[in-house]
Amino acid sequence: MPYPPASIDSMYNGPINCGNGGYISGLLASYIEGDAEVRINAAFPVATPLQVEDSDAGIGVYLDGKLLGSARPVKLELNVPAPVDRATAQAAGQRFDFIHSSAPEGCYVCSPSRTEDNGLRVFCGAIKPADGENADALEQNIVAALWRPNENLGNDDGKVDNIYVWSALDCPGAYAIKAAEPDAGLQLLGTCSGSIKAPLNTGEEYILTSWKVEANKGRKRIMGVAIHSTDGELMACAKQIWIDVGDALPAAV
Repeated sequence: MPYPPASIDSMYNGPINCGNGGYISGLLASYIEGDAEVRINAAFPVATPLQVEDSDAGIGVYLDGKLLGSARPVKLELNVPAPVDRATAQAAGQRFDFIHSSAPEGCYVCSPSRTEDNGLRVFCGAIKPADGENADALEQNIVAALWRPNENLGNDDGKVDNIYVWSALDCPGAYAIKAAEPDAGLQLLGTCSGSIKAPLNTGEEYILTSWKVEANKGRKRIMGVAIHSTDGELMACAKQIWIDVGDALPAAV
């Protein structure tokens, strides 16, 4: 079926003039019903019309014939650890150390330079054993954050639009890699498989956590990210493959 061109507003950037990986994932997942696997093949330029076409498995997004990314339906199977409690997430967030600062305004998801009107302000920090009492959660999860989605992220019924849920699932994985491997290089999101279990409400607090799903495979880091309500209900989760690109981020095509 034909699709209208897609475009990423310049507000939703990650690297300079490139779309944020989580926002890209949410945009591509919006063409898929239910759980989706999104693959990012190249940087997505902002403020640029992109072609969306059907593929054998789902959809592909192109610029001048170059495949930038794709999405297909999947059934996400992911063992999600129990979340840390609210106090632990809040304490971890106070250890936030901004790492996604390639653009002057910083990443749409995690930049402290953004306001609630133009950024998600997801501030993940390392979890310390002294923060809480749930030993299993403290052992498995690496970073956590307490996040309150702003009202401008909601639909008319006050539910957070799915594209912003996917966006919020992005950066915690990179912060977990940095916390576990301080000497790791810059990370680019390569694949994100996500599942939204229940709608999020604007103005409510949620706990974000990230953990390592399996051992590193060369330059690949395989991470899990989850969003829970403060009473422990799983709202959304994702399995990610991050690519260590050393010390240089690619530019948009």
